[in-house]
Amino acid sequence: MYQWPKSFMGCGSGLYRDSQIFDDRAPAAPREDEERLDPLLGFPAEVAWRYEAESRPERVRHLRIAILAGIISYNSYDLISFFTFPDVAKQAIVLRLVITALAGAVWFWLPRMTAFGREMLLLGAMLAACSVPLYLFAATRAPNGALSFIDFLLTIVFGIAILQLRFPAAIVMMAVCWAAGQSVVAFRPELTFDARLALSMQLMMASCFLLLSSWLMQRSHRRAYLAKLRETERSHGLELARQSFAELSMTDALTGLGNRRCLDDVLPHWLAEARSGRMPFALVMIDVDHFKAYNDRYGHQAGDVCLRQIGAALAGFARQETDVVARYGGEEFVVLLRGVGRPVALQRANDLVAAIGALSIPHAARPDGERRVTVSAGVAHVDRGTGLREADVVAQADAALYEAKLAGRGRIGPVLGEALAVRAPATV
Repeated sequence: MYQWPKSFMGCGSGLYRDSQIFDDRAPAAPREDEERLDPLLGFPAEVAWRYEAESRPERVRHLRIAILAGIISYNSYDLISFFTFPDVAKQAIVLRLVITALAGAVWFWLPRMTAFGREMLLLGAMLAACSVPLYLFAATRAPNGALSFIDFLLTIVFGIAILQLRFPAAIVMMAVCWAAGQSVVAFRPELTFDARLALSMQLMMASCFLLLSSWLMQRSHRRAYLAKLRETERSHGLELARQSFAELSMTDALTGLGNRRCLDDVLPHWLAEARSGRMPFALVMIDVDHFKAYNDRYGHQAGDVCLRQIGAALAGFARQETDVVARYGGEEFVVLLRGVGRPVALQRANDLVAAIGALSIPHAARPDGERRVTVSAGVAHVDRGTGLREADVVAQADAALYEAKLAGRGRIGPVLGEALAVRAPATV
């Protein structure tokens, strides 16, 4: 299948412009009035699914690395459990092994879960992980047992800052951990009032700081994503506009076919391929017979209708994706036939002339007695390894068209070879 250069994409199919040509576009970015994040940092509905699709691989990769690091650091406390709180050291090791197994399951299932399921699983796992040091703090009566409260706070930090739980999940985690932590601190009998106050203040300040940092980081990240999305959509829109203008600049407004500029863009590429030996092609120059007389008799509006009918017939005859149909100017058309030899080019040109005659468009003003619209055509064939220039090919086709006019119109002229035979242009 022939691949059209981007500079003339859309003008070379020989068909009317497809109204769906630009439908394959990126999902729209949110409008100005919809681009604000909600209070929980949620995206607008039309952006949320796209964000998840684009961020999912990186999110899963980040979480898996963080979980592996968390497993190592979480179990490193086993080494000092017998010194810090020997009375519950064995329980600590068992509970941490249970959490490690849970973390391994989360690590395994992360790529297989939906976004909501993934974040809820992370929230549940982190609440379970936080419950272990809090339980040890409540259960131990060792002199240094209060140090396990630090483990509790560090586990919260890991969930909020390292795993970067989504902000709604971070709120839930902090609320549960704050309530549970305050309860344990309040009802541990051997703690002095000063110690309870200090631990409560530490927990409260840590909760506030972590929630604030989570909100700031995620808001910044999501705002940056929205800005990038708007810029992407803007660039996409500019590219669509550029392509649309290129289409319009190479499309004939009357017939919807390619125009002279389209032909001037395509022909050098085809000649380059022919010179390199990749393919032959033929150029068919077509002229509507006695079109001035048609306009004089029926009016220019009827003449435009006639040209549109002829253009539609030529477009329907062309092979989509390979041939090029263009309005050369006035009542002249050009058809480029790709990859055809001389006999095939001659036969297809004959078929083109016959197809226009078969339209049976009335033309009572012809001086030759014919009472329908016909066309004459001249064919220039370009072989592999040609040395012809663009002007030579057009001149050959024009000379062949002149021969067809002299022979009586409504027919094709000879398929000319490499020798250039230039004659005066035919008069209609």
